[in-house]
Amino acid sequence: MIYVCENNCYNEYTHFSETTAGDICARATAFGVQSELVDGQDVRAVNAAANLLVKRARAGEGPAFLLCNTYRYAGHHVGDINREYYRTKAEELEWKTARDPIQIHGEWLIEAGIADAATLEALEIEMCAEIQAAVEFAVAATYPAPEEVEMHVYA
Repeated sequence: MIYVCENNCYNEYTHFSETTAGDICARATAFGVQSELVDGQDVRAVNAAANLLVKRARAGEGPAFLLCNTYRYAGHHVGDINREYYRTKAEELEWKTARDPIQIHGEWLIEAGIADAATLEALEIEMCAEIQAAVEFAVAATYPAPEEVEMHVYA
């Protein structure tokens, strides 16, 4: 079993450091569970840590806890549109620009010679079109029949 915690920095409207005592990983360690901390904005770091823990789990070495420190870009819920009263615009901008995981990984792909800017731009256009098509499909879909409510429920 591998437990993954995405620490997105905020409990509803409060930075987690104001409401969470101590080290989050220490909670797992206290129970003898292997714990790893990783920059959740770094795709390669998350992949490397996850692969290590999966290999460990498959070898029968017990459970693990993976803490991915990341950021919640949007509000906590639909009505949370004015986030300025609990975090600054500068903070959001910093995470959206210098800490954007897609940008970080894209820069690495270019530096490593795996892809070029034009390839990444084409992928982004393709991805946006696929997402738009999925949204249109979902909006146009009919609601399921009431008798389907328990379909594929096994509890």
